[in-house]
Amino acid sequence: RLIPLQRLYDAIPKGTWLKALRALTSNDIPPPRCAPLVGTFSTKDGAVRWISPPDAAFRILQRLVTGRGVRTFYKKKKFPKQEEQQQGPEGNRRKQQQHQQQKQQISLDERDFNMVLHAYAARSTEPSHMHSAHRVIALQERTPHAPPLSPVAYSILVKAYGRWKDVENVEMSLLHARRNGVVPDVVMANTVLDAYVNCGMLDRVQDVFRTMTENGGGMEEDDG
Repeated sequence: RLIPLQRLYDAIPKGTWLKALRALTSNDIPPPRCAPLVGTFSTKDGAVRWISPPDAAFRILQRLVTGRGVRTFYKKKKFPKQEEQQQGPEGNRRKQQQHQQQKQQISLDERDFNMVLHAYAARSTEPSHMHSAHRVIALQERTPHAPPLSPVAYSILVKAYGRWKDVENVEMSLLHARRNGVVPDVVMANTVLDAYVNCGMLDRVQDVFRTMTENGGGMEEDDG
């Protein structure tokens, strides 16, 4: 029989989650065909289900976003009189404030999102597998306290689509970046160049290169 742990022992420190996230997205993990699977325990039926390392990393990222099961600080022990004083409307207000403070203390780093994004993009065996990578982008977009999307994230997407010679999704990624107000830097501009070269779009390569020379290496304007 499983006995649920009481607070605060039902949560795992944030540092432990981050170490697991980095391990699951490490470049040392073999390619998809021979990569090990990660076992997850289901509390509903007690069964163990096996998922890929990137999927396990995405689940950790979701926990870091919601704060569920993540321990960020230790609560001080309250004495009986203090507990009595915190009953009623005032006590509820303080509990809500403590909950908001706890959510704010779970700060999110752009690298955490990009590690999971890269894990999906680098291990995708065909363009259709990239839908999982876009789940990471969507999670970062709809999370208010998450860092904004940057050229790094879009460089990962463009590089993956360029590898598969998928010029349509290369263009869509650039359009998505522009709509989010992301200005390509030198690294992203070079990634776009490589993607167009792989796709055989030499006219687009010349356009991007011309824009880079005019803007000091970046792509301040989209050539579409």
